[in-house]
Amino acid sequence: MNKKMKVLPIFGLVTAILFLFSSTVIAQTLSINGKVIDKNSQEPVIGASILIEGTSNGTITDLDGNFMLSDVPSKGNLVVSYIGYATQTLPINGKTIFNIVLAEDTETLDEVVVVGYGVQKKVNLTGSVSSVKGDELEHRPVVDATQSLQGLVPGLQVSNGSSGRPGATGSLSLRGQGNLSGNSAPYVLVDGVEMELSDVNPSDIENISVLKDAAACAIYGARAAYGVILVTTKKGEEGKMRANYQGTLGWSNPTVLPDMVNSLDFVKFWNDGVTNTGAANRRYSDQKIADLAQYIKDPSSINPWGDLAPGESLNAAFENSERGLGNTNYFDLHYKDYSFKHNHNVSFSGGGKKAQYYISGGYYNEDGILRYADMDYSRYTVNANITSELTEWLKVKFNTKYMHSDNRTPFNNERNNGLDGGLSEGFYHSLARFRPTVSPVDPNGHFTELSLIPYLQSGTYTDTQRDRFNITAGLEIQPLKNWFIFFDYTYKQMNLEYEALNVAPRIYEQDNVTMTKVARSELGVVKDGKFTRTYGRTRYQTISLYTNYLFTLADKHNFTLMAGYQEEDNDYSYMKNSITGLYSTNSPNLGMGTGDKVVVDTRNGWATRGFFGRINYDYDGRYLVEMNGRYDGSSRFAKGNRWGFFPSVSLGWNIYREKFMEPAAGFLSNLKLRASYGLLGNQADAALYTFASNMSLNGGLGGYIFSDGRHIYTNPAGVIDPNTTWEKVESKNIGLDFGFFGNALTGTIDIFQRDTKDMLGPGIEFPDMFGASAPKTNNARMRNRGWELSLNYRGKIGSDIHYSVGGSVSDAVSEVTAYENKTKNDPYGNWYVGKKVGEIWGYRASGLIQTQEEADAYNQEYDLGYISGKLWEPGDVKYIDLDGNKKINRGDNRLVDGTMGDQTVIGNTTPRYQYTFNGNISWKGLSLSVMFQGVGKRDWVAGGAYFWGFGPYAQVTVFKEHMDYWTPDNPGAYYPKPYINSAGGVSPFQNKNIQRSDLYLQSAAYCRLKNLTLSYNLPDVWVQKVGLQKLQVFFSGENLLTFTNLKGMFDPEAIFSSNSYTNEGGKNYPMNRVLSVGCIVNF
Repeated sequence: MNKKMKVLPIFGLVTAILFLFSSTVIAQTLSINGKVIDKNSQEPVIGASILIEGTSNGTITDLDGNFMLSDVPSKGNLVVSYIGYATQTLPINGKTIFNIVLAEDTETLDEVVVVGYGVQKKVNLTGSVSSVKGDELEHRPVVDATQSLQGLVPGLQVSNGSSGRPGATGSLSLRGQGNLSGNSAPYVLVDGVEMELSDVNPSDIENISVLKDAAACAIYGARAAYGVILVTTKKGEEGKMRANYQGTLGWSNPTVLPDMVNSLDFVKFWNDGVTNTGAANRRYSDQKIADLAQYIKDPSSINPWGDLAPGESLNAAFENSERGLGNTNYFDLHYKDYSFKHNHNVSFSGGGKKAQYYISGGYYNEDGILRYADMDYSRYTVNANITSELTEWLKVKFNTKYMHSDNRTPFNNERNNGLDGGLSEGFYHSLARFRPTVSPVDPNGHFTELSLIPYLQSGTYTDTQRDRFNITAGLEIQPLKNWFIFFDYTYKQMNLEYEALNVAPRIYEQDNVTMTKVARSELGVVKDGKFTRTYGRTRYQTISLYTNYLFTLADKHNFTLMAGYQEEDNDYSYMKNSITGLYSTNSPNLGMGTGDKVVVDTRNGWATRGFFGRINYDYDGRYLVEMNGRYDGSSRFAKGNRWGFFPSVSLGWNIYREKFMEPAAGFLSNLKLRASYGLLGNQADAALYTFASNMSLNGGLGGYIFSDGRHIYTNPAGVIDPNTTWEKVESKNIGLDFGFFGNALTGTIDIFQRDTKDMLGPGIEFPDMFGASAPKTNNARMRNRGWELSLNYRGKIGSDIHYSVGGSVSDAVSEVTAYENKTKNDPYGNWYVGKKVGEIWGYRASGLIQTQEEADAYNQEYDLGYISGKLWEPGDVKYIDLDGNKKINRGDNRLVDGTMGDQTVIGNTTPRYQYTFNGNISWKGLSLSVMFQGVGKRDWVAGGAYFWGFGPYAQVTVFKEHMDYWTPDNPGAYYPKPYINSAGGVSPFQNKNIQRSDLYLQSAAYCRLKNLTLSYNLPDVWVQKVGLQKLQVFFSGENLLTFTNLKGMFDPEAIFSSNSYTNEGGKNYPMNRVLSVGCIVNF
């Protein structure tokens, strides 16, 4: 791809266009004057922008709202704008005196209205806040709002690596990694209640505010150390009932699937690999190669099972052997061309002056992409928002949400939370490791065991049902003008019901009568069957009582005071039962088994209490001050360390409102400087009972067999540190908001630093004879620094074409500033002071050895025994001796009182320069929008069979990329020479080439066409004839194109996620490309 741009011709074209549209051709000019006042208060508007359309000639109004302007064309247009007001464009037509009345632009005000426990105008914000409107999400063909937020908020990273699975969602992080554990997700509140974004119907969302710095987040104290996401759902409005339907139909297919080679290419790779390790006896013979060629040409012309001996079992027949015939592409075998999804939402809203309502219901369903697996996800949602004004001083509100989901799949449905019993995700590990040279269909027409299809059709299943219900009742009391009191009570209950049946498949033997039970360990199959049932329940309650009071002194000193109290109580109960040795798999029951029975019973809880307050002050809209404070207590810590105070202060200066900015009024319409400092707490990494030592039961039966069987045993009590307390997050932020040309061009710049202190790190080392490890203690620190930039421009061509373009880019890096690892031992695997999060340590390499003479010289000059005892040959990687000691190794593997030898930092997995570009153009009822999203720099250490192709006999996996390997006839190959042997025999050979090195460091940077939407609003005349208010049809595509230098078998968004069986990149359920059509109907 040619990345160079020819800038000068473009610059010349733009200059020519500007010249053609310049105002120098206007001959007659005037001097004009006038006054600008507020429509409601009739007070003068100070600092309003007065601009001659299409020129830079302009001014701003003075303290009395007056303005004067000369050199004004008599036939031009006057553009009057001010933040928070609707822009007016007035024809001059020779007039010299103008009296202009500006009305508030409620749409502009609503963009950024939501902050913690209240609302603020954007012009008065001093914190770093980004906002997303709900209508930006409504066309996206995704399961929930988490995925659709990607690219819409600068600094918000959405990891979608596991989100291809039906019903799966992404994970969120804001402004980089905040602590050692990576447990730094933002705090999500939906209508003031903590929830998962995945539990919210995207069609119900009115807007989303993302609070980034301490000034915006401190009001939430210890729960908001790494940002807050505030979701506001839709509410009813006064008027007659309005009904809305929105539906989409979508088709998904994988963004990336590896391209397997055919059998002949596989054999070529295999024969070279075994020859290179001296295992020529494992080569495919010339006759076998000829038979394979004949089979590929005409499968019916030769018997693929001719090598099968009479009476030989078909269980794993021909596994890891050179027998059989076939040309199997396991990805084509297992993956469908597409899967289907559909989404339907209905809402009703309306009300009178005293009461308003919004009620909605939604249904979402998605199939899996695996051809032979029963995978299905369904979700039902109900939402109701009701408000009523009982008196002039008392309002009540009622909000309830319910979500039920059902996820059915053969695989263990959840990762890392104990919900097992189905097939393990080792399925994705084994999917392509069997040779394509074996037919997937046995002599009698049944799928073979090696095809893995019998495991998907054996009756194994998992079924996860979740119910989420929450209800909020609230009061809004107004005892006096500008004094408001709010009281909210929320009850939330989350139920989990999980069921799993594990059935070993039976395969037919050669006689087509006898059946053999098979069970591969990597698939988690239990030979005599296993049945599991799990129940979980979480009950959460919270009350919030807070008050706001607004007042003004001397007309220009504006104050808003807020104080409140909140408490939370959470109770959790979990029970899991499983049994093996089932009597029957047709009607499984926990009482119908003869094998091991395991019971897990967990009950715990936590609580928090918090007092909070905020003071907002502004002088004449120019000088802004905000102070927040929260005093939080947590049940997780001992009595003396339970409470913490978390304050913040922020300042703002609306520079454009100053008198000295009048000369810039012709082009500048907004300029605000912001700065903030705050201290927040974090308890997420602390155990529920840091002050008490627990004695837990082991998760299964013991390994020793007594006369009465195997026993569950009690784990020994751990050592505690009663002084464990909050992690503390110190946040600093400087920001600049700006707007030009009546806010046609707007932008924001933020620079931030976040210091996480008192993180839980390693404590003192106990001697081995003590018998227990030391508890973690608050002794580690991490610093996170970064910046964010966003720009947006909106305009129009003629009277009918409106367009907007925008983009954002952000960057953040994290570094450990305190940690107990004095020798900086094992810097790749451990934390140490000065370590950048995501560091990759490895060797530098100069390429591949090309000749035997070069190999002999390399072997003679350097001691390579640390890497391998084998001699280097042509086609092997040539590592560089960085420390000059003639040895290639990692030295003492420490940075203090030792060396790292020839290893150094070669890359970093942290995503850098995350960017988004979006554009929209509309003409009458037709609208087109596009969004590109990507990462500018990110490194990845690839490994395993999916990347290298070669390895142990049982793991060889050959894709088309792997065929570019070194041979004397292909000296410029990308890959080194392949080595294939037994698991133990291949190691010294392949170790020469598979070390972490910059030669094979992968760039995971990418640019992706994340979304393209084309919509059309049918003309009102047509729509109203059939009794409708609006009818829109649309097409939307997700993940349509990807540009990356990453090897073709990998998706750059998916490689950093692992499954429950392996960490190898690519061995996972694929991400999806989605095409959808839909409609929106307003009745």
